[in-house]
Amino acid sequence: MADDHVQSSGRMQAYSDAIFSIVATIMILPVAHTEIPKDKNLREVIFYQLLPKILIYILSFFVVAISWSAHVWLFQIIRHADDVTTLLNLLIMMIITFLPFTFTLMGTFPEFVLAIVLFSVCIIVLGLVQALVVLHVFRNPQTMEESIRNSENMTAVRNALLLRVLVNAILCTFAAVFAPVTSVISYVFLVMILFSPNIAVQLSKLISKCSGGRFQMSQEVVRRGKSYEMEVNKERVECYSDGVFAIVATLIILDICEKDIPSRTALKYEYKNDLVAALDHDSSVFLAYFGTFATVGLLWYIHHSLYHHLQRTSRLMTMFNNFSLAMIGGMPLAFKLTSLYNDTDFYNNERVAIQLSCVIMFLASISQLAIFVTALFRPEQDLTDSVKVGGQSHYYLLVKLLVYPTVSIIIYIISLTSDVLSVESFHVAQLGTPVLFFILWLIAVKIQRNVQEVLNPEEHPPIQEGINNENQRM
Repeated sequence: MADDHVQSSGRMQAYSDAIFSIVATIMILPVAHTEIPKDKNLREVIFYQLLPKILIYILSFFVVAISWSAHVWLFQIIRHADDVTTLLNLLIMMIITFLPFTFTLMGTFPEFVLAIVLFSVCIIVLGLVQALVVLHVFRNPQTMEESIRNSENMTAVRNALLLRVLVNAILCTFAAVFAPVTSVISYVFLVMILFSPNIAVQLSKLISKCSGGRFQMSQEVVRRGKSYEMEVNKERVECYSDGVFAIVATLIILDICEKDIPSRTALKYEYKNDLVAALDHDSSVFLAYFGTFATVGLLWYIHHSLYHHLQRTSRLMTMFNNFSLAMIGGMPLAFKLTSLYNDTDFYNNERVAIQLSCVIMFLASISQLAIFVTALFRPEQDLTDSVKVGGQSHYYLLVKLLVYPTVSIIIYIISLTSDVLSVESFHVAQLGTPVLFFILWLIAVKIQRNVQEVLNPEEHPPIQEGINNENQRM
């Protein structure tokens, strides 16, 4: 094979990460675009109308995230991509981009056999194509990472990789088979996809036992896929996460462009060609947009600060990150509800919309804090020196991670106990959060400086200089 047909796999991985992040994020659209009657009780609408779609969205987001994780894991063995690998990867991406249709179908008609079978077939085909990638790479070892190519038993490694990429296909086969009988069992098998790495370990043991050891399989490779301490490519996690943040921020303004720009007919006859009056009619939506964008942007800023100080990311950290991204993906729904219910009514829908937004903000931010706490258990491997306990930036980063959990809890409690909180004041609070960042930063700087001066004033440089140096590196 000519060298000019074998290229670095880096650009292909970046392209794949972009598609995965887009697909994972746009699956909130069927939820956010649900027609919600303004004169109905929002609690009942959420429970009876939105909840099934929200559950399907969460399931679909994690299925895509797990497919992305398997893609990351698979391409860790590929150093160079030839034409066949590239074309097979494009086929994988085509299947991934079709998943939002199948998920929307399941969310709308969860009890229909066709909806379950169509999604299951997509995952089955996805697993088979990934298996073809594994087989092709092992037939062309020049494309593989050197550590895999020099493995003592490549057959056992290949079999373990095949099992890992085919587990989801096996589960979806059972889901499709049981769909005509009962949808409940089918959904049980679909939920089991979330635990596919653990299932792969048990299957490998069962296969080895039943074959009497004749079917060789690398237990180390299989266990690495299951282990919560398994390292995940940090650059790909950042690329995937940045894609989700960027798309969520963009989806918010798309809603305004689609629904809040008046038509020429409405402008002429309803507003007498007064564009200012036409835009002022929906002025609350712009405050909702800026408040929501500020929240998404600041959560990205915290995520950026956190990953700047991570030396490596484990599978457990990636699970927390995926959950955080799933909640951030729900921000377009929070934006829609807070812009729709912008005044008080009989059902207190305005307060319910604020409370749902607070829940989304809290879950997104507390998951980011969980990543940092996880890293603190293995600081020598996972963290840079400056954010380890006692480091110059430890409290600074911790304060940043605590801002949104604290703010969301306070606003949620106020919404439960008082009638003074309106949607407008909620969005003003969102826009004022950067000021809170600055105030808490000053407090953290003061406390850390005093502690360092008391404990060891000669060895620690001024904290302001340390933080300035950190900001310059970022």
